[in-house]
Amino acid sequence: MSERPAGPREPLAWIGLAGTSPDDAPAAREWQRRLHWPMVAVALLSVPAYIFDSAEPDAVWHRAATAIDAFIVLAFALELAWMLRLTREPFRYLAGNWLNVVVILGAGAALFGAATEGFALVRIARVAVAGLIMIRAVAEMRVLFTRRGAPLLAGAAFLATLVTGALFYVLDPKIATFWDGMWLAFVTGATVGYGDVYPTTTASRIVAIVAVLIGWALLSLFTANIVAMFLGREEAALRSDLHREIVSLHADIARLLDAEELRVRAEMHAELRALRADLARLATRLGDRLDDGSPPPA
Repeated sequence: MSERPAGPREPLAWIGLAGTSPDDAPAAREWQRRLHWPMVAVALLSVPAYIFDSAEPDAVWHRAATAIDAFIVLAFALELAWMLRLTREPFRYLAGNWLNVVVILGAGAALFGAATEGFALVRIARVAVAGLIMIRAVAEMRVLFTRRGAPLLAGAAFLATLVTGALFYVLDPKIATFWDGMWLAFVTGATVGYGDVYPTTTASRIVAIVAVLIGWALLSLFTANIVAMFLGREEAALRSDLHREIVSLHADIARLLDAEELRVRAEMHAELRALRADLARLATRLGDRLDDGSPPPA
């Protein structure tokens, strides 16, 4: 959702997150910046909606999920309509930000009641949409894509495993020890699922859903971090080579300038010596004329 061109050459346009183009109206770019984080938060509301609707059948939970669906549809529809009104190129903006339309349609389908199997697929798709937007938002935290970002991600993964493991241990009587809870949190977040330990209560299943979502996000960020580190090394090598070439070029230019300056100085000294010699000859001739009583030359 940042200010980038939405043309076909913009990679983010293919995943519907191009945002506004740099040459768009200033008001559109300013509102895109203002609405970026609020819309990320709205998109992530699809996660609790999924969790509420995945719980045991209960009118309260379903009403909460329906209310969240309605809010998501309304927020994204208003944001899309407002940006289409502000942008200079509505069709270009719509083509570059088609993911907003997917969010609206997905939440709308869940809101107005799809078939049972399709309903679950819609919710999963909407969670994936929220994950994409979250990854796009997290991508702006550039520190995560440097060498310093790897320890941060590892710490976040350990903390998430610790918290979800403790929740499994507290909420599920079948989890005998805290370490079993940690193991369940790890295999769930890594989407391994050996089956030796599994959640058996509604609350622990909800925790499992959260663990899977966190695991997906962290694994994606770890992959992006590794790729960014390799690209960063190549870029550093290219910068080093370019720096060496620039230094060498500066040295060559300095040598050329020094040589040219020496040549010019030598020519100037030669011309000055010749001029002094001419002046000396003229002074001698003038002195001779004055001694002979001849008038000085006109």
